[in-house]
Amino acid sequence: MTLSEKKPLLVIAGRSNTGKSSLCRLLAPRSATRLIKVGKYPGVTRGPLEIDNGKYTIVDLPGFGYMAHASKKFQDSVKDKIISFIENRHAEIFLAIEVINIEVFRIAFDKHMNASVPFDKELFEFLQGFKIPTVVLANKMDKLRKQAADAEFDYLMRVMEFSRFPGFPRANVLPFSTKDGTGATTLLGLIDTHLARFTRT
Repeated sequence: MTLSEKKPLLVIAGRSNTGKSSLCRLLAPRSATRLIKVGKYPGVTRGPLEIDNGKYTIVDLPGFGYMAHASKKFQDSVKDKIISFIENRHAEIFLAIEVINIEVFRIAFDKHMNASVPFDKELFEFLQGFKIPTVVLANKMDKLRKQAADAEFDYLMRVMEFSRFPGFPRANVLPFSTKDGTGATTLLGLIDTHLARFTRT
């Protein structure tokens, strides 16, 4: 039995280059941060990375979408591994954090809306299909001026409200920044709440 099988899982997921690994470094113990690669280009995390965080295990999943210098076949194989991980381990997951790059969310969402289900929405619905408690982080709020940041966050909230899961708690969609710590205290509170709820069942 592996370490992660003994402890509840906190899964961090999302598109490539949204700040997932930076979030993982923020949450992980200092002794483990050397294991977490953070880069300026998409595709730095190539496989699920499991980090012991005391009472639970953090799982940093690779991002869906573009990966630097990777073939489509390789990208598809990574996507399959992520889907398989969630399908096979969903009963161990006490919370999933879907990280969104709020700076480009509207552009990416509108681009794919007419042709297919945008990935951010697809991932959210996939997690909800397994009834996995989920927090959506609108990361990189620090990259935008306040008026633009508020407008993009409002757009994200409208997308969430018109999803297939309109009862999703608004309090679980957070403005966030791994750079300046915006939303970190609220997120830590949600993690503690969901972990306590999970361990009681």
